[in-house]
Amino acid sequence: MLAEIFFFGIVIYVVYKIIFNFIVPVSHAGKQMRQQFRNMNEHTQQQGDRFQQETTQQHHAEQKSKSVVGDYIEFEEIKK
Repeated sequence: MLAEIFFFGIVIYVVYKIIFNFIVPVSHAGKQMRQQFRNMNEHTQQQGDRFQQETTQQHHAEQKSKSVVGDYIEFEEIKK
């Protein structure tokens, strides 16, 4: 009877140690990794949005600078 109680006490202690020294820290690390991944994705998306806005602004500036004045049309000569 005393041996059974001692055995179950040891089993409960080992299970407790496994849960709180291995499983809980691994789950916390997984949560932190997911959060960092989300932050990295958001940062990358923001950079892409900024790049797209800058590219669009540059394109509009080029369009304005290429406006045609009078009857002049810009063309390239093709040599045969």
